[in-house]
Amino acid sequence: MTESSASLRLLNGRIYRSAYDQSPAKALLVRNGKVAWVGEEDDVPAVDVTIDLKGTTVIPGLTDPHIHLFAIANARLLVPLGQQHASSVDDVLRGLATRARTEQKGSWIQGVDFDENNLTEHRYPTRDEIDAVIPDHPVMIRRFCGHIAILNSAALRQLGFDEGLSNPEGGVFGRFADGRLDGSAIESAAEMAFRAMPRTDRAVLAEALGLTIDDCLRTGMTAAVEAAVGFTSGFDEEFAIWNLLRRDQQRLPMRLGFMLQLDPDEAVERGLMPGLDPDWQCATLKYFADGIVGGRTAAVSEEYSDTPTRGFFMRDEADLERVIIEAHRQGWQVAVHSVGDRAISHVISSYEKAQQAAPRHDARHRIEHFFCPPVDGFERMKRLGGVIVMQPSFLTRMRRSILNAFGDRAHRNYPGRSALDAGVNYAGSSDAPTGLVSPWAGIADAVDRGAPGGDPIGPNEALTVRQAIASYTRGGAYAMKHEGWRGALEPGMAADLIALDCDPFTAINPDLRNINVLMTMVRGEIHHDAIGRTSAAAATMSA
Repeated sequence: MTESSASLRLLNGRIYRSAYDQSPAKALLVRNGKVAWVGEEDDVPAVDVTIDLKGTTVIPGLTDPHIHLFAIANARLLVPLGQQHASSVDDVLRGLATRARTEQKGSWIQGVDFDENNLTEHRYPTRDEIDAVIPDHPVMIRRFCGHIAILNSAALRQLGFDEGLSNPEGGVFGRFADGRLDGSAIESAAEMAFRAMPRTDRAVLAEALGLTIDDCLRTGMTAAVEAAVGFTSGFDEEFAIWNLLRRDQQRLPMRLGFMLQLDPDEAVERGLMPGLDPDWQCATLKYFADGIVGGRTAAVSEEYSDTPTRGFFMRDEADLERVIIEAHRQGWQVAVHSVGDRAISHVISSYEKAQQAAPRHDARHRIEHFFCPPVDGFERMKRLGGVIVMQPSFLTRMRRSILNAFGDRAHRNYPGRSALDAGVNYAGSSDAPTGLVSPWAGIADAVDRGAPGGDPIGPNEALTVRQAIASYTRGGAYAMKHEGWRGALEPGMAADLIALDCDPFTAINPDLRNINVLMTMVRGEIHHDAIGRTSAAAATMSA
């Protein structure tokens, strides 16, 4: 008998049906992967298996509706250059050179999680600096945001990037003062590099994906949306690896959705059609309207405080509108990366035109990031019934960039409370590896607005603990159009739940960042257990 087919009784806990539940239950019954009953211990029906929660707090499982699992898995195989590994340009070079000494001459050396804001110099290493320590290997460094690459001379040669290279639409190749390429590639220029890289063995990457999903389960994540299939290595390569993982594991332990980085005609060519699915959902096409704050490439209407630019669009505005309308006509949910207010306004206008051209009930189109809200942005998104998907952990992860880029304007950007007050559908997410993987980092930042790093950024935008957790329970499920059957622990809803080592709703100033998830259940099956079940219960489950 498997857990999903057994009836399970969870006792001796505080069981919140939702983030807004004011009267938690003490017992919950699971049958056939769903919540069958919830109430007091004295009233719980007879079951096959009893699990002692040992006083833990149970809430619905968390959904991350915008995460790059493939990029996280890929990074497991590369040289880590994050805050724990590099605090100077020399540290970056040393880490890459150490790996190069263990690899065959001429093989690629790749670094990941690089962020110049963590370095004392606050800058990128140049191609010349990399050449000086690693002359015999092509080297590529991927900035943590995934929008910028840094290459040495050998890498430029192998990729066919010569000094006469022109900037692509929506991208820039950086240059020294004398006009030579400096090794940096920004936005679509970086994407050219990423997609031209030699391929890693698919089975190795599939295994890394499985390990990454296991890590996510331990944070309380029971569902996730891969935020752009194709962003790291191109669509066909990445989707093949995902399908290899699916074939090998049959049913994955976490519910997955996918944003496909394809134009509508490209989806048709591959025989892909939108459809909702509880376990493996391909219902969304993903586009990029503009760039990022860290590169000052997000399309804003007012110049950045530290750079005389207003960013740019990644794609011709008319063409972006065209693909949005066509995707809408074909029945896709559309999700668009839109950071600056110019980009957000254009995407909202495109959604409005799409709905006028082909009215649809509950299209539920999404805007990813929505960091610099236009004046009427919330009102228009509410009328559309759209979803704003935010990444609160950026307030910690990108603190220096945010404050330098916007100055005092930072406090009116990165909305939280104002979105909820306007009645807009709001979901929290990580955008990891750009943001921090743990949902609890995002939940904490949504509440304290990055306070551990200094003064809160936009304190008036702070959410309550209940609002922040709800943005990852019901909010994430809503973004996937799953709210009718999961995201709450009521009879008939999916038995996707987690047990925590503290009660975040009653604790005074709870340490949200360091909450430990002691159990994760998906479809009535336990995939992570640090509570420790009795041997009798385990024996019953395997009977």
